[in-house]
Amino acid sequence: MRKIIFISILFFIGTINSIAQSVNTQSQWENFFKNKILGLDPLEGIWSNSNTVKFYDSYNNLISTEYRPQAATFAIFKEGNKYMTYEIGNNKTGMTFINTASQGIYLMENYYKKSNSTSKANAVLTGAGLLKFSYEVPIEELKSRAQETTYTSINLKLIYEQEWIKIYPDINDYKVTQPSSGTGFGISSNGIIATNHHVIDGAKIILVKGINSDFNKSYNAKILVSDKNNDLALIQIDDSSFTTLGTIPYLLKTKLSNVGENIFALGYPLRAIMGDEIKLTNGIISSKTGFQGDITSYQVSAPVQSGNSGGPLFDSNGNVIGIINAKLTIAENASYAVKASYLLNLIELLNISPKLPTINTLKGKSLASQVQIINKFVYIIETE
Repeated sequence: MRKIIFISILFFIGTINSIAQSVNTQSQWENFFKNKILGLDPLEGIWSNSNTVKFYDSYNNLISTEYRPQAATFAIFKEGNKYMTYEIGNNKTGMTFINTASQGIYLMENYYKKSNSTSKANAVLTGAGLLKFSYEVPIEELKSRAQETTYTSINLKLIYEQEWIKIYPDINDYKVTQPSSGTGFGISSNGIIATNHHVIDGAKIILVKGINSDFNKSYNAKILVSDKNNDLALIQIDDSSFTTLGTIPYLLKTKLSNVGENIFALGYPLRAIMGDEIKLTNGIISSKTGFQGDITSYQVSAPVQSGNSGGPLFDSNGNVIGIINAKLTIAENASYAVKASYLLNLIELLNISPKLPTINTLKGKSLASQVQIINKFVYIIETE
């Protein structure tokens, strides 16, 4: 069975001022992250902080060590290009993290307001959800503390060795709260829609939104046929209120497209963040084969995200040449689409042959004009 790397999710961008005003307790922070769980990246969530405090004299000799388990609980959330921290219970902020070019390694800064000084360190996030870093408290901060008689001498070096363990969300929280949402597109006016197998796999209820550009109404749908190996599925609207999709304006192109051809993809990625308006990305065909040389797929440079799955891939003439189903998460703009010829093979398995479009009304039109027409035939697929 061929390997598929399914589309991963991105991050939620918050606003520190509005969050600080309304989110204070741990339960409130859990609800905050739960509502944004589709957009969270690995550093965002609630963390339990344990640390070891070490004092050294002016000769760098270790004077004392104190281990403080579960010393504090922090929420980490993203604002712009920074990760902000909020100490739950003490209403304190100050420590920030910034991404680096190396995955899982962050630049940490801890700002001390009274002394106007900053500690800096490299923080490493392990795959087990452990964030580790250590830093030295600036001499300006020690002087400030000495003035408050916290320390008898400033001829000391104070080191914090930090270990943060992520306590929310865990893998079960993602499984429980993450709804399935993908994209599909019409191939026949009687309500037959193409999408990915993994979009509808295991679904008890399938809903379609966006029929005739109406996103306030959902239509029930049923699975007609599904192809797990090629990650394709055909569903049909099965709803008494449904009439027609209208005249499909594009063709399914089964002839192989060439490397370098211009393409564009339409879909509904990251709806929790981006909303329900259809999103366009474009690029070129990078390869006639997909992941690890898979001959059933194209590799394309059009960026895609979670929710693009099942969306149509078009050439510059408005022909459907593929169905978006995956991306390579360790490379930039390496996405995959199952070739349209495999969709045609699936259509031929139907008991009753659908009336497929025979005329491409998009050819010769500008990209903007094509998208304006196609919008009415690309839908949100929700499953429960």
